[in-house]
Amino acid sequence: MSGYEVIKGKNKYDHYEVHIPIEEVGIVYGSYEVWDRDSGGYVFYEEGSLIFEDGELIDYDGIAELPESIINEIAKIRKVSL
Repeated sequence: MSGYEVIKGKNKYDHYEVHIPIEEVGIVYGSYEVWDRDSGGYVFYEEGSLIFEDGELIDYDGIAELPESIINEIAKIRKVSL
């Protein structure tokens, strides 16, 4: 079972957590969560899957558009091709 690098952060309105798989060979899956800061997720909450191939983010699932803050965090340690 592969492990994950966990990144926690916040932007102006939301908190987020990103789970990026340590494994970089083949197709592996990570995840993300985003929730509003004021209510702690009671008003706004979303989550989904991140799909990596050979260490590169190639797709995601769960929402129409992946938040820029999530993309920026992933881009710090992996290639992003969306």
